[in-house]
Amino acid sequence: MKPFWEDEYLNKEKSTFGNPSKEVKEFVPYLKKDAKILDVGCGDGRHALYLASLGFQVDAFDLSKNAIEKIDYLKQKNNLNIHTWVCDVLDYPFRYSYDLIIVHGVLQFIDKTKQPQVIELLKKWTNVNGYHVIALFTDEEPIPDDLKDVMVGVFKNEEIKDYYTNWKTLMFENKKFHDEHENGIKHLHAMNKLVVKKIG
Repeated sequence: MKPFWEDEYLNKEKSTFGNPSKEVKEFVPYLKKDAKILDVGCGDGRHALYLASLGFQVDAFDLSKNAIEKIDYLKQKNNLNIHTWVCDVLDYPFRYSYDLIIVHGVLQFIDKTKQPQVIELLKKWTNVNGYHVIALFTDEEPIPDDLKDVMVGVFKNEEIKDYYTNWKTLMFENKKFHDEHENGIKHLHAMNKLVVKKIG
């Protein structure tokens, strides 16, 4: 069964996962005006579209063709400059390093054996004094039945911190929340959010 968001991405006028997250908006003032930003697993663009509207250079990719087609439609409609790809993070064609990499609601979909490789790759392609903004699901709540087949790499609480011991932690949050989607599916999630800065 395909994930619920694939059908919701077909609605070109409504953001599937809502507005840009608070932690992304709060750290915009720390970015230089010509900052290069990468949105990993960007979905239908709630962060990429917002950041491009502020004038930043934004690259964004997702495994979902529906998601990228939606972003391409919205960037043309709103005259925004976003470079998009349909691809896996391990196949992403890195060309330069970034000042901000957003990994929001992505890592839990990556097999546990590949997570260290993915995180190290993203760290490598981050400029000194650059940032990672991360949100991921943890095992403090059971994985919903409709997501068990795709959510194969759920983290333990605070596990993500172990990957960033040599970076400066600016924010960490452990939270639980309910959400309900258009198709009537209801979820309870446990989540870690982390904002870190790469130091020289």
